[in-house]
Amino acid sequence: AVGLVNWLSTRLVTPQPLPRMDFSKGIPPDELTLTVVPTMLTSSENTERLLDALEVRFLANRDENLRFGLLTDFSDAGAENLPGDEALLALARQGIEALNTKYGGPRGDAFFLFHRPRQWNPEDRIWMGYERKRGKLEALNTLLRGGTHADFSLIVGDVKALAGIKYVITLDTD
Repeated sequence: AVGLVNWLSTRLVTPQPLPRMDFSKGIPPDELTLTVVPTMLTSSENTERLLDALEVRFLANRDENLRFGLLTDFSDAGAENLPGDEALLALARQGIEALNTKYGGPRGDAFFLFHRPRQWNPEDRIWMGYERKRGKLEALNTLLRGGTHADFSLIVGDVKALAGIKYVITLDTD
């Protein structure tokens, strides 16, 4: 019966072309896009790799209407703050600031860091980034829609350059 329905539907329904986006001439200003990598800051080596990968993505996709960001928190821990946290955050901050200095343009900052602190999870009895990846993206979308910065303990980059973001592309670290 399913085969008959599938066969009939291909005979009775006229195919319609899907809408396309043509970015062969670049991203239009009204379709400003932010590419983010939700990840964790776990070590200085890891943080430097994240910054290098962000620069490579930028160099491979240079467009004045494309922004790049790291959406970070720290790994789970038995305490809200660990001794190496501040150094990792400072390294990430310095890296994003250096990228903006190196590649800054007339349309504002191209690179951003959005960092969330650990929160206590009573169910798992551990300090962690709330809802991990989904929580990071939810907080970012709230910020982009004019909401509060409260979910982030640190934002690096001029958020005015994010006004009018229409699309958010999420990439994995690999």
